[in-house]
Amino acid sequence: MFRVLRLALTVVTLVTPACAATAGAQGVRVWLGALSPATAPTSAPAGAAFGIRFEGMRVEGGTVTLDLRYAGAPQVGLALSTSRAFGPLGNVVFDASGTLRVDGSAEARLGARGVLGPVAVRLAVAGFGPERLLRQEALAATDRPDLASAAFGVQAGVTWRPNRDLVLEATPEVYFAGGVALRGEARLRWLRALGDDELFAVALGYAPPGLATASGAGGVGLTLTRGRAPDWTFVALVGASPAGLAVGGRVSVVEDFGPVRVSLDAAYEPFRLDLRPLRVHAAASAPAFTGGTWELAADLGSDLGVGSAWRVASGTAYAASLGLSVPLPSGR
Repeated sequence: MFRVLRLALTVVTLVTPACAATAGAQGVRVWLGALSPATAPTSAPAGAAFGIRFEGMRVEGGTVTLDLRYAGAPQVGLALSTSRAFGPLGNVVFDASGTLRVDGSAEARLGARGVLGPVAVRLAVAGFGPERLLRQEALAATDRPDLASAAFGVQAGVTWRPNRDLVLEATPEVYFAGGVALRGEARLRWLRALGDDELFAVALGYAPPGLATASGAGGVGLTLTRGRAPDWTFVALVGASPAGLAVGGRVSVVEDFGPVRVSLDAAYEPFRLDLRPLRVHAAASAPAFTGGTWELAADLGSDLGVGSAWRVASGTAYAASLGLSVPLPSGR
């Protein structure tokens, strides 16, 4: 499977420069960072990491993003995005991405999203190994499970708004990794439940490869809408796993202090079998003299000392980076 993914990435890499010759980068980000031993590639020691990312380069019919970095080993990532009109279906957005490391490790994803009547639909297929590639923020990522072996997955997403005050969101997923694994999360949002603020109910579940066991949780959340200021979201959860019952929670807050924006996303979910139970992402940004933006980020992930036969070994790990993002002319 991963030979096919590497071949697809090679073809895209060869074709893209010809398309991009008439285009200019929309933005570039350079950064320096550090990785702890548990976040660096297993074949390389921990230490400094650095990279450059060309974001949203315009090509005929879409955009291209190129990511080059060193994080224990050289890595390259490429992402394409385009949209096409399909009659009564309207515009459908297609996204393709792939990453490759010099030792041959690779992962790729192909997705599409659009609107079918009152329902917004997303569908993607992905292939990946036990290590996350090209992701300085991988410690707090939730886009797919941290499986202990290579896997192929199908991810779907549905958003339905039956009336002006209710929104139903569901994200069912299935993975194949030496057995079938199932994962999903659903959320029922009640907009303007408390004045302008939002209440919601959330349920999530996961059955690792083989479906021999499972974990699940349910809870309630509150989103504080603060006018022109960024929203704050809080979630309280009660979950169950083979280890028993446990309580958890999530918080997502963003605050502006003059020109400086600070954000925090944190989750404590000790019942999770698919992700690190403790995940924290903190970031700050401020204007730079170049007309761009300084960006400082720190991430923490921990299995809380509880290993899992289904989740890749992680321990407690951290990552940090300092970056500068600069917008560039389109060249059009």
